[in-house]
Amino acid sequence: MSSAIRLTFEYQGNHIELVASEPVDLVIPAGGGGQQGPSVGLAPAGAGDEPGMAVGYRVDILNARGERIHSRALDNPIRESVELVTSADPDRPFTHQAVNQPKGRFFVLVPALAEAKEVALLRTKVHTQTVARYPLGHGTGGGES
Repeated sequence: MSSAIRLTFEYQGNHIELVASEPVDLVIPAGGGGQQGPSVGLAPAGAGDEPGMAVGYRVDILNARGERIHSRALDNPIRESVELVTSADPDRPFTHQAVNQPKGRFFVLVPALAEAKEVALLRTKVHTQTVARYPLGHGTGGGES
């Protein structure tokens, strides 16, 4: 039995889709409160619907009752700007340019928890907003159950 699940998300513009959910043989160390990875600004699991005011994305693993049983903060997985090396300003040789229609793929590793039934991708700007929720099927491609 695997100890982790690799989630594959694809995005184009504001549309994000879970395209695969695959078991992997990898042990993911658990952080405090069921969290993994950088979790500054996140409250412990079960602390309510607003787990903090940290700006960015996170993935929550939910049980059959829709309760968060694991949370992982993400380091902005969507490229909304690119760094340009050419600049006319010698004091600022590097500049950033916004990407109008970002497109790409990102992967997230989460623990394979027996009670996991759903994964939620959330974005926090000022308040947390659920981007989408997907059924979590262990061992199936395409994110199907």
